[in-house]
Amino acid sequence: MQTDHFAIFALERAPWLEAEVLRERFHRLSAVRHPDAASGSTAAFTELNAAWQILRDPAARIRHFLELEHPSALDQSAQPPAALADLFMEIGALQQAVQQFRVRQTAATSPLTRALLAPARIALQTRAATLAAQLAARHTAAIEVIAGAAPEQLADTLTALIFLGKWSDQLRQNALTLQEG
Repeated sequence: MQTDHFAIFALERAPWLEAEVLRERFHRLSAVRHPDAASGSTAAFTELNAAWQILRDPAARIRHFLELEHPSALDQSAQPPAALADLFMEIGALQQAVQQFRVRQTAATSPLTRALLAPARIALQTRAATLAAQLAARHTAAIEVIAGAAPEQLADTLTALIFLGKWSDQLRQNALTLQEG
């Protein structure tokens, strides 16, 4: 039997939670369940922290909700949603461009040749920042759909959030790569 993280916080099972209510309950329950508290224990505190990690993240919370309430909705393909295909292609192209830039940067042996690569670096950084802003906007839009969505829509939203998170991580890595050197 899977743990019901909503029950740990005495919350109704729902894909949408008020962040402030969740945070307040976490702090209140932490004070009671902490191993240093009179009635606390390590096991109870560990369980509370695990529930907190799941419920505070929208994608993890949706997955948990669907696992508990609508497990058949999770039986979908793990392909990027069609609505995100344009971003998928742009991010893939940026990944390739950053790799090509790194090859050129590594081959540049003199300070002058490295300096001549600065405009290309700036262009890639700008492109990455633009894509990051688009990902953030799509993430916000996906989060707004959660309240009142049907299970199938939640599964689609979950898939979108997973890909958006993965791509955001890739863009952060690209930004770090472009700062080096």
